[in-house]
Amino acid sequence: MRPEITRHSCIRTKRMNNNLTEEQKQIRRNKIKKTKIRRAVITSFLIMSLAVVSVIAYYMYDLYRQELVIANENKDAYDELKRKIEEGEYDKNPESEQNVRSTESDPIPETDLNETTENEIEEAVNKAVLETKEDYLSTIRSYMEEGKTLEMLENIYADNIVVPDTGKYWFLDIDTNLKLSDIDYAAIEYPVLNEDTGKYEGEAHYSDGGVTARKGIDVSKFQGDIDWNAVKNDGVEFAFIRIGFRGYESGKIVLDDKYEDNITGCNEAGIDCGVYFFTEALNESEGIEEAEFVLDNLGEHHIELPIVIDVEQSANVNKSRTKNLSKEDRTKAVIAFCERVKQAGYEPMIYGNLKSQLIMLDNTMLEDYEKWFAYYHYPLRYPYRHRIWQYTSTGKVNGISGNADINLMFY
Repeated sequence: MRPEITRHSCIRTKRMNNNLTEEQKQIRRNKIKKTKIRRAVITSFLIMSLAVVSVIAYYMYDLYRQELVIANENKDAYDELKRKIEEGEYDKNPESEQNVRSTESDPIPETDLNETTENEIEEAVNKAVLETKEDYLSTIRSYMEEGKTLEMLENIYADNIVVPDTGKYWFLDIDTNLKLSDIDYAAIEYPVLNEDTGKYEGEAHYSDGGVTARKGIDVSKFQGDIDWNAVKNDGVEFAFIRIGFRGYESGKIVLDDKYEDNITGCNEAGIDCGVYFFTEALNESEGIEEAEFVLDNLGEHHIELPIVIDVEQSANVNKSRTKNLSKEDRTKAVIAFCERVKQAGYEPMIYGNLKSQLIMLDNTMLEDYEKWFAYYHYPLRYPYRHRIWQYTSTGKVNGISGNADINLMFY
């Protein structure tokens, strides 16, 4: 019995078919969209792969070029080898008569010649690379065993200024816009390393025929009582006396306990004298305050040399009041100190090491002031102009018990 099909049923069936067609269309559109996305992803992947392959190819070419350089360094050996092969004198195994050839009776085929020379070049290159690597690693190990990390990095990165910092190193380009040193570093005679103790002994000397250097020291309460006549008789021509410092936590300005004794003894011994102040100024007003303290405590004491502002990282940087001080603010405080000193009729100078001179301060703003540079590694590598070089903190000077800072003043 056939079911009765009403008009209502036909309409419903037609509507279902129409809905199904729309779903199919949507599915088709989704498939097309997914296909386009896949194609875009594949295209992007291919482009990235091509870029990676290009980079790898570049470095492979650079390595090949370096190998050619090494091979050229062995050119003499290669030319001699090639001559022997061409003239039939080459014998890989002298004990075997079968390997002896002559150009008349048994000439070497061109292909054999090419293969042989290429193999020998490859062997020479591989040998040179291996020897270079071994020498390089041996040198690094030697530096590290001697605790000379800075010297090692300076040799590797000879075109940069390597600055040690807490837990890291800075690699700075030389700024040729700054005043460069006119010291002939080749004319410096450095202290000599004692291989047994691992310490440098003796003093540094300098003379290039025109510019010479004077020997000097800098002292504070840490040197205790000083026999200034003995110091002078030991060849010391100048001295800088610490006049005071600002506490790195409290911010309080303090007079050095031995300042009066030291400046009086230095003057009486006839040694040229200057003074320095350890700064912890936060701003320009504190820089001026520090300068005023120095000027007030000079009193009637006579100084021939500059008044120096000592810029260094505090002994406990985490507790230092200047821990978060910006380079700009620190530089402005130093300039304020120096300008107040100039205003009083004295010559200002800035003392610092690699970090304080190049990281903590903006040297581009300090070109008008003389520099005193502390650097205890040899040879001296600092490229910028400085008038005094403090080359050791463990020097020995008659009249001073214990270690002393020793300097060269270039003039």
